[in-house]
Amino acid sequence: MISTSSFVLAGGHVVDPKNNIDKKCDVLVKDGVIIEISENISAEASVEIINISGKYVFPGLIDLQVHLREPGREDKETIESGLKSALCGGITSVVSMPNTTPVTDSQSAVEFQISRAKKLNLGNLYPSGAITKGQKGKEISEMWEMKNSGIVAITDDGVDVQNEGILEKAMEYAKTHDLVLMSHCQNEALSGGGVLHEGDISTKLALPGISPQAEDLAVYKNLVLAEKTGCKLHLLHNSTKESVKLIKEFKARGVNISAETCPQYLTLTDAICDNYNTQGKMYPPIRSQDHQDALIEGLKENTISVISTDHAPHLAFEKEKPFVESVWGSVGVECSFALCYTRLVKTGELSLSDLLAKMTFQPADVISIKRGDLSVGSVADIAVFDLEKEWEIKVDEMQTKGGNCVFEGMKVFGKPTHVFVAGDEKLSTIK
Repeated sequence: MISTSSFVLAGGHVVDPKNNIDKKCDVLVKDGVIIEISENISAEASVEIINISGKYVFPGLIDLQVHLREPGREDKETIESGLKSALCGGITSVVSMPNTTPVTDSQSAVEFQISRAKKLNLGNLYPSGAITKGQKGKEISEMWEMKNSGIVAITDDGVDVQNEGILEKAMEYAKTHDLVLMSHCQNEALSGGGVLHEGDISTKLALPGISPQAEDLAVYKNLVLAEKTGCKLHLLHNSTKESVKLIKEFKARGVNISAETCPQYLTLTDAICDNYNTQGKMYPPIRSQDHQDALIEGLKENTISVISTDHAPHLAFEKEKPFVESVWGSVGVECSFALCYTRLVKTGELSLSDLLAKMTFQPADVISIKRGDLSVGSVADIAVFDLEKEWEIKVDEMQTKGGNCVFEGMKVFGKPTHVFVAGDEKLSTIK
């Protein structure tokens, strides 16, 4: 294990989109801090040289939407297993979702997560707190108290706040407390009972569908209220082409918003659900090709500025139930970069730098943390990748406890060889 002493990452190709670096150079780290980035660094005798010739050096990746399940469902995932899995995907910082048991809606719940992560000393954990108590949409949570305890955002996660009056008040409070409100957008009156995208596949399988309009109306509601209140709004896991249009329109009007999508919406279509494949059951649902095309165009324009995973671990048998009864979601932190690199960069849809921007400093900007770049003087959160490494996604080889992976069997490129958090190399300690 490489400790926070002194070392040089030598011979690698550094890509840091925030600082417009995209070239072969060395990186000097001392005591967990980046000291120098330049060609042919002359290191002192006491400095360890790590030869990474042929590899790529990135800022540690950041994921704004990860379900760690602890406390309450440690059988599905723990803070430890989730952070280890994230590190194996080059992700050094995660935002944990509040749908724990009990819900993370109080100081004590936030402090538990922070304390546990600090004791583990793996990746950086940034908790989010619930918008409403118990995520029930009826009473606003203790935002100020939770912020003082360390939350970086508020969200009811997989539950949209259906009462517009409560959502408006929550946005006003969030603005007062300088918190970003991250919203899952789904109109329950339109989506209730649906289990996959409303289209040819749902018709073929005779299963109730979820129309794109269920998301579109909720996105519009959130955007209108964000414009009125001035709240900093982040729209989670967008999946529809109309959502992209609306976000672009309101950004042009100067509304303080950001938006994300996820690898499942960029690499798969609702055809994955054919033959009643429950691994493809997502919330929001994986949609048809025209929606995927619009999402990719939104990434190109930076209308969608973040890619997160919505990592949602479950026990394997929970996906083996009939489609209607099966659980939602998939694990994803360990393969998110590889999926997006293979789908978007190797095909020429995005440059490597543009992809990294959506997985490093742009998500950092959403939650206002000093991570996601390789600036001199910054904390040395670094991911070294072998972009030529081709591998097959297999959930039983992952660090996650979740047994549900919609990407199972896909062949992708890009695997981390070293991952540093504040200068400490972590992969060698967990593999």
